Amino acid sequence: MLPTLSHPATLPLRRIVQGNNPREYFDPDEMAELEEGLRAADGVVQPIIVRPIPGSDLYEIVVGERRWRAAKNVFGDDYDMPVVVRALNDAAAEAFAVIENHYRAAMSHAEEAKAAQRQLLRHKGNKEEAAARLGWKPELLERRLALLTCTQAVLSALTRRQIQLGHAELLAGVPPDKQDSVLAAIVERQVPVAVLKAQLGRFARRLADAIFDTAQCANCQHNSARQSGLFDESLGDGFCQHPTHYDELTLQAVQAKADGLRDHYPVVRIVKASDGFTPLPVAEDGALGVGPQQYGACKGCASFGCAVSALPGSYGEVTASLCFDGTCNSQMVAAWHKVRVEGQRQGSAKPAGSGGKGIGKSTPHRLGKASSKAAPQPTNHTPQRVVEHRIAQWRKWAAKDLMVQPERNRRVMIALARSGHAGDVRMAEFGQAARRISGPWVVEGRDFGRILPDADAIDTQHLDRLMLAVTASAAFGLNLQDLEALLNYLDVDERRHFTWDSQFLELFTMSELEALAGEVGLRARMGSGFKVARGKKKSEFIAALLKVPGFTYEGTVPAVMCYPRRQPSAKPGVEEGAEAQEPHGPAGQETDVGPPHAEATEHTALAA
Repeated sequence: MLPTLSHPATLPLRRIVQGNNPREYFDPDEMAELEEGLRAADGVVQPIIVRPIPGSDLYEIVVGERRWRAAKNVFGDDYDMPVVVRALNDAAAEAFAVIENHYRAAMSHAEEAKAAQRQLLRHKGNKEEAAARLGWKPELLERRLALLTCTQAVLSALTRRQIQLGHAELLAGVPPDKQDSVLAAIVERQVPVAVLKAQLGRFARRLADAIFDTAQCANCQHNSARQSGLFDESLGDGFCQHPTHYDELTLQAVQAKADGLRDHYPVVRIVKASDGFTPLPVAEDGALGVGPQQYGACKGCASFGCAVSALPGSYGEVTASLCFDGTCNSQMVAAWHKVRVEGQRQGSAKPAGSGGKGIGKSTPHRLGKASSKAAPQPTNHTPQRVVEHRIAQWRKWAAKDLMVQPERNRRVMIALARSGHAGDVRMAEFGQAARRISGPWVVEGRDFGRILPDADAIDTQHLDRLMLAVTASAAFGLNLQDLEALLNYLDVDERRHFTWDSQFLELFTMSELEALAGEVGLRARMGSGFKVARGKKKSEFIAALLKVPGFTYEGTVPAVMCYPRRQPSAKPGVEEGAEAQEPHGPAGQETDVGPPHAEATEHTALAA
């Protein structure tokens, strides 16, 4: 309860000063009317409320600044102003001022909003106590506080009666960086509240169409549902009035969906309106079909994938089984069309060859001659991450074989020296091997004079093995073309080195794993269980692929891990029959790998 005021008294106007009045604006027309009333009454009838200022003979206005201003203008500073003197603290003084102003000449809603905010701070965020102090219902406090989402310019316009409360209520849901520009148009063109409401509705976003979790929008100041619960003027329920933020959340949801697909496809592309993107579907049959064999290979291709829409009206929609290499796709479609036409001419409704091929099939990207008896050899691009793993494994395999083929080891060193490739010897890899052979002696270093005594101290029994290791370390320095030549010279057998494990399979996406399983016979061995395993998480799918009963893992090597075979008389990069391969890239990369000849078929088991 507020304390009872003391009896009226008078004070000269010169001893009364302004206080912390929540009212910021005094309408000139209303003030003129008040001054006329004071003249007619020959003085102020209703006392103002003041409080003493400690340490002086002055008093501060708590309630009645409008009357004080008018009396000064009409009667001067010597006028004896009727007052009620009351000792009040700051919180009580402001509460008195708000209550008085609320029930007299109305404060603007913006002024009430700021006063409500100050009371809320004084009451440590307790809205019920703040509302009680102001003599308001909690609902009124909420409505006034909601106006504080307006910019200062909007609040000032509301205070000065340049806009109506309905304008401010609608603008409260508009992003702050847009409010002032909208306000300027409202004031300049005198836009009615109803027209503003219709215009804002055209830019709002329907929350029902959102692909993100709208639970976060429940208490957002830009949610029209919150506005409709507080204000008389709103867009109604179910709209976001912050289209920029809505679009940001939408794109985040699209990105999250795309990220979740990266374990499934080699290529996951987010398609925006500015991309001019046209999807290129790839399928077994139909007008743009590539045939069963080639489609199996396509699933393991680095250019196979899906698109996630970031286009209005289809946000988050996924278009799967797409090819992102238009040139290759058109060649494959043309080749399969030719096979079907020739098959029809010979009375064959379905050309031979329906088994899927796998990841990185080492056939170069060019079409073989079409046959009415069989489809062209399927081709695809090996994913770069698999290429890098494969080359790293080839280097290890070549190094191991160099350690167990002493005579060829020496001949390789001669070839390195004669071709100017002695610099391909790798110090780090040699050092690791040397420590395993002869113990922890220092081998790294650039100072030949300091290293020479260490080398001279090596036990003679280790010299032959260390010399083998010198040549073997060069396998880690050769470029890709020379590495392939070395693998052919050593006749490296992939079956002796390759191991099936989760680390290898983790290199592949789900579509690539599907193609790989089809190539080596895992899919056929699993039968109906393959579809069940394919529908699980990637880690569970891999685990299932590694424990298929009856499948012979040892000695079964995927084509992607096989190096290209060459005839001993052929030049590097030229296949038997003098047909040139497509060129290889620098070490660690490739354009295409030439097809293995019959020997590769012996080294690669495609079925259990």
